[in-house]
Amino acid sequence: MLELIKKVPRSLIIWCVIFAFLQGGSELILPSLTAQLFDQGVALGDSRAIMTTALKMLGMTILIVSFAVLNVYFASKASLGLGRYLRNSLYQKVVGLPKDQYEEFGAASLITRSSSDVVQIEQTVMMTLRMFLLAPAMFIAGVAMAIYTSPQLSQVYIFSIPMLALVMGIVIYFAGPLFFSMQEKVDNMNRIFREGLTGIRVIRAFNRNQYESDRFAGANQDYQTTAIKANVRMGFLMPAITLVLSLTNIGIIWLGGNLVSDLQLQVGQIISFISYTGIIVFSFTMLGMLFVMIPRAQVAAKRINQVLNTVNDIQNPDQAMLIDKQRPGQVDFNQVSFKFGDAQTNTLTDIDFHLQAGQTLGIIGGTGSGKSTILNLILRFFDVNEGSVQVNGTDVREIDLNSLRDAIGYVPQKANLFSGTIRSNLQFGNENASDEALWRALDIAQAKYFVEALTHGLDSKVNQGGSNFSGGQKQRLCIARALVKQANINIFDDSFSALDAQTDAKLRQALNREVQDSANIIVSQRVSTIMDADQILVLDDAGNMCGLGHHDDLLANNNIYQSIVNSQLGEVVD
Repeated sequence: MLELIKKVPRSLIIWCVIFAFLQGGSELILPSLTAQLFDQGVALGDSRAIMTTALKMLGMTILIVSFAVLNVYFASKASLGLGRYLRNSLYQKVVGLPKDQYEEFGAASLITRSSSDVVQIEQTVMMTLRMFLLAPAMFIAGVAMAIYTSPQLSQVYIFSIPMLALVMGIVIYFAGPLFFSMQEKVDNMNRIFREGLTGIRVIRAFNRNQYESDRFAGANQDYQTTAIKANVRMGFLMPAITLVLSLTNIGIIWLGGNLVSDLQLQVGQIISFISYTGIIVFSFTMLGMLFVMIPRAQVAAKRINQVLNTVNDIQNPDQAMLIDKQRPGQVDFNQVSFKFGDAQTNTLTDIDFHLQAGQTLGIIGGTGSGKSTILNLILRFFDVNEGSVQVNGTDVREIDLNSLRDAIGYVPQKANLFSGTIRSNLQFGNENASDEALWRALDIAQAKYFVEALTHGLDSKVNQGGSNFSGGQKQRLCIARALVKQANINIFDDSFSALDAQTDAKLRQALNREVQDSANIIVSQRVSTIMDADQILVLDDAGNMCGLGHHDDLLANNNIYQSIVNSQLGEVVD
């Protein structure tokens, strides 16, 4: 928690402290003015003294309000500024993490950490800057002023202050742990909610709507039950404090009445003493609230720091090399083996191929054979365990990450469009691309005709995830987006799966004709998509390279490729 608070500018903290103490000092003066109003004005019937004292109290109240507003302003600026910094830092950290590290936290947990956890820290920092130093100072000063006003009346604090401490301790002890568990309940709700949204079609297809609704309702009920328990236990705090305050005031009035009768005390002093007691109780209550909030904020800070302090497995080299984008693309895999994390077996074993500019490599194999992993190694989403991956003759581990990825046009397996317009999506990798370049990319991707048919053309709206386009249209827009980059290397991760055979063929012909200076890699489950490639890499189910060559050569000599062809095209191989 302290590590995060250090991110707040010191100047803001200093201003908060200054105005908090000015506010507190002004509030301590008011009770003495109240006593003066009664003893020197009301009791003596001196209207001039009453008016003078009332004006002093009004001026002091204006000062208190001014100091309080300035305190809140600087505290808000500090706490909300910290919240903005944390959200930005979390987002930048998460988008830079490899997929396996990102998935260790889970999307639902990351959403909670960047939303409710950050809000918890904002609220705690706000309260801390306003009350953490002020409350103890007000408590001590209030007790001192009360004793100065009447040492005899101060005897009531022998009972009230220990009672306040006992009440606060009991409530915090029983309610505190419940507030901690509420964050985990929120994580669980977010996880179920997100699963329901991402898997909505599967849920409907399997007629599991009611089951998922009941599952979310159960998590929601679990959170509600915990929150009610926590709030009920915290609900005892204010009535208990009010009871202690009332008993204290009864003691003050009873004892003070006797002292007034004995002419040892004036009525105004009793009133000011009651005011000081209110300040003492308020300060004690604020301290108690901080003792509840700070542990919760510490849990939130710990969860946030777990993300921020995660060491990225993929690091930029100290003396990184840059890729010359004017040079035609080239990709080399040299005896590459790879496995995920602590897995016992390799996902890929001894992958070896060499791809020159203007050539196309097709990759085919069964589900889980490691086809997409090969592409991820080129992009350096993961690092190889053995061998090397080279781009333009340089190991990718020696290339600047931004330069490497800037040189690659990537079309993901799942077509992903961002909310905005077609233009903003196409310019995602090349902000300065002209309309001519955009239309050329759309033409190659076989998307020009349906974009032209839209009322607003390139400026047509794209909903979140591209939900207002069909699967095939989204894939073609994603392909066009990659082509707009004019990258040295283009990689297509099963990016033609939603296209019909005719569109697939036209798109590949356009790619071969128009993109001649790039090295192109196409991953596909369909033989028809990759059969015209210069080379075809065949993977078995264990991620072993079991064939590399042209379609005709593999069809004649490779059993695995033969079986794939026979299952899809119905060719008979002798």
